[in-house]
Amino acid sequence: MTRSNGHTAEFTGTTESPQYEVVVIGAGIGGICAGVKLQEIGIGDFLILDRVGGLGGTWYSHSYPDAGCDIPSTTYQFSFARKPDWDRLFAKRDQILEYLEQVAAEYDLPRRMRFHTSIIREEWDEDQALWRLHVDSGEVITARFVISAVGAYINPKTRPNIPGLDSYTGVSMHPAHWNHEYDFTGKRVGIIGVGASTMQIAPKLAAQVARLDIYQRTPQVYLPKPDFVLRPWMQRLLALPGGSAIANGLAQAVVDSLLRFAIYTPAPVWKAGARAVDFLGRHAYSGWVRYKVKDKKTREVLRPGFGIVCIRGGAGGDYLPTLNRENVDLITTGIAEITPNGIRAADGTERDIDALIVATGYEVFSDPESYKPGTVIGRDGFDLGVFYNTEELKAYYSTSVAGIPNRFLMIGPYSWTGTAFHYFVENSMRHIAAVIDETRRRGAVTVEVRPEAQERFHQGVIRSGRNLSYYLETRCEGSNTYFVNSQGKSPYIRPWSLVKTYRKATRFDREDYRYGRRVEVDVPTAASSAELARG
Repeated sequence: MTRSNGHTAEFTGTTESPQYEVVVIGAGIGGICAGVKLQEIGIGDFLILDRVGGLGGTWYSHSYPDAGCDIPSTTYQFSFARKPDWDRLFAKRDQILEYLEQVAAEYDLPRRMRFHTSIIREEWDEDQALWRLHVDSGEVITARFVISAVGAYINPKTRPNIPGLDSYTGVSMHPAHWNHEYDFTGKRVGIIGVGASTMQIAPKLAAQVARLDIYQRTPQVYLPKPDFVLRPWMQRLLALPGGSAIANGLAQAVVDSLLRFAIYTPAPVWKAGARAVDFLGRHAYSGWVRYKVKDKKTREVLRPGFGIVCIRGGAGGDYLPTLNRENVDLITTGIAEITPNGIRAADGTERDIDALIVATGYEVFSDPESYKPGTVIGRDGFDLGVFYNTEELKAYYSTSVAGIPNRFLMIGPYSWTGTAFHYFVENSMRHIAAVIDETRRRGAVTVEVRPEAQERFHQGVIRSGRNLSYYLETRCEGSNTYFVNSQGKSPYIRPWSLVKTYRKATRFDREDYRYGRRVEVDVPTAASSAELARG
């Protein structure tokens, strides 16, 4: 039974001890960060779960040709585990995965990890004040606290809504599930999608295959990639006390300045400035495309007709020059259907292929559809999936949702900030660790954000993000940007300066949360009940 005085809830009844104090779902960058920060507040009784066969998240599952980071390596690391000896300015997948494995080993995390474990349903047990996590095998794992460290790009879209996809009889794969057994040499290959994966895959495949057909729906922005080998003297410089931190700090300062400009510029100035940036940016990009791509018709379909920063873009490296090859065709007429032997374009042209690469993106954390109804059930039947799909995405400090006690998101609405994934998951985890630590300090067993605090935070973010929302929601028509979701909202970027994000992660009002204590009661045995009955 539960009773509350409005400030602290009390639970009475028999106690079931959870198997773990904390269960972390996801063993990628977020899960590793969670394991480190939990130990910092004295929690060693935790388990990190992942559905795949090893740690590393996206870097474990994505092993396609030339997979690597498209931002400088000096920014792609934890603040508590600086790495000065990256091989290249833009690190490749194998070295990034090796780095994550080394960090995990240094903090004794592998023995607390369990793989090939998919959680299909999470249910809050109010009477026992714990979570019951249902595994696809039928097992149930219990935990006092749950931290969702699932990544920003949650599930690969392996089954896009393209007519005839199931009829295709050749070899098919997604970048997240690369088939290393298949020999592409001399083959005819079709690749659907022109995002971050394709810009790395296409140049490598083009050199092997007989023909490469690239199907583009929406033009992207492919930026220069000034990649080079980091010489020993550069690595020594980064290894000096504060060297790597300074390099990262410079990048953070640039991002912080851009965020401050976007947030604090008066609306009329921002709107005029946005038009100017788009005008100049599109012309500058057109010049870049003209320099890299020979064919005039190809150049025309590569130029975006929407705001130049509506899409994330990426360091494209060799992608644009790849389009100059005789064996590469960029097809923009749209796909009518996929046939058993190939792809029929909207103009009726059919091309036979030996292999199909479905590089059609991912379910993103800012999409309501990524949260499936019936998978996370909180207090009084509160369903996170139903809430996010019928209301809108909101969470206190991007981590806590009212109605869901003792459960936290590391990558939640309005969480993206900084130069790389590591920065914002560290900030998220600093907040989560502070909340769990406060809960334990009070001798409580449950903690839940108050609805009014959640709404106050949400409205504050909307107010500070008005300029960004204007740009993303009005100047990006036709871009298919994942910065704007199906609800017409843009809960992707946190419209705060990096300094504010860092400081506010731990400097928040602890009373914005409601804490619950357990009061133990004696349960009469059969003998004592008989004695009571006799008077």
